[in-house]
Amino acid sequence: MEKILLEYEHCHCRKLNKEVTITSMVIKESGDEAVPDEGKKQAFDCNQKVDCGVLTILGKERKIDWTECSHPKIFPR
Repeated sequence: MEKILLEYEHCHCRKLNKEVTITSMVIKESGDEAVPDEGKKQAFDCNQKVDCGVLTILGKERKIDWTECSHPKIFPR
């Protein structure tokens, strides 16, 4: 059985020249607790997405364009 964990990593963003927090999903098999770095990992969020222009808020609509992100750990969805 797989389980999904969230991992938070503090990194330096060269676009903003400041520290950001990257949130990733880590998919692990049930028996992977003993090996912390095993499993599939995919970053999907950054706490500074408003400041760098990845997130645009138009009234009630929120548009996220990950192609605007320069951080190598973020993947477009």
